[in-house]
Amino acid sequence: MKKTILSIAIALGATTAFAQTNLTSKLSQATKTATTASNYATQASTIATKLNTVLSLTNAQKPQVATIVTDYLKSKANLSSLATTDASAYTSKLTGLNSGMLSKMKSALTAVQYAKLLGLKTSPTVDAVSALFI
Repeated sequence: MKKTILSIAIALGATTAFAQTNLTSKLSQATKTATTASNYATQASTIATKLNTVLSLTNAQKPQVATIVTDYLKSKANLSSLATTDASAYTSKLTGLNSGMLSKMKSALTAVQYAKLLGLKTSPTVDAVSALFI
């Protein structure tokens, strides 16, 4: 009888511990996702502000560029898990993502502005905008 009660107590304890670990894991993942979202929103704002200054964006271009940058960073964040699990798939998808972002920028910017943007790509300075070219 004592063994049965002890076995039930151990089983309940293990179930409770597993449930708490699972809840902690889910909470940690939710916090990480929220932090990542906050990080790319902040980073996108910083990049858009820098591009506004460097490229002398018009009022019509500012929201377009901000949207392009935000979408790019969100998509890039979604790919980040592949960097450690499947490097070749990550590289391939990131290359496509970069091409798509530059194509959208090309249609949103004038030829002179786009040339300046590409000049930032080869610039030796590392700043917020360099996140667009990594």
